[in-house]
Amino acid sequence: MDKRFIKYHPETNTYIVRRKAFFEDSIRLDGNVIVGAGANFWKDLEVTGSLELGKASLVKGNIKAGDALISTRCEVGGNIDVEHNLTMLDNVNVAGHAICGDQMSIRPGCKVAFAKADVALELIGKVDIKEIESGTKLVVRSDM
Repeated sequence: MDKRFIKYHPETNTYIVRRKAFFEDSIRLDGNVIVGAGANFWKDLEVTGSLELGKASLVKGNIKAGDALISTRCEVGGNIDVEHNLTMLDNVNVAGHAICGDQMSIRPGCKVAFAKADVALELIGKVDIKEIESGTKLVVRSDM
């Protein structure tokens, strides 16, 4: 892991990743993570706390986190597995599945191969989801 791209804030147990940072190896961080815009992770990204992925970031592998907010125009080449809540903002592209333990919210323009939320799956506007787990509570809203 390249330390020049990451700062640590001990009071909040938060790692801050600089914008346009890049990582060739898989990254695992114990704590919360805020990622700047345009960051590139060429393998997996695993976070024990909450993750805020900056806009137009790329993760070629899988994402694992406690909670996650995926900003606009992000691309995930693998799967997203979140323990609690997952929010995907506009135009996020997930090649694999998106699974969360609580609530998932998906905004307009997102593409996901498979989605499953244990509590509720909220679809806002026009989204492209190939498959939804049967039994998932679905809430559909128009784009506001």
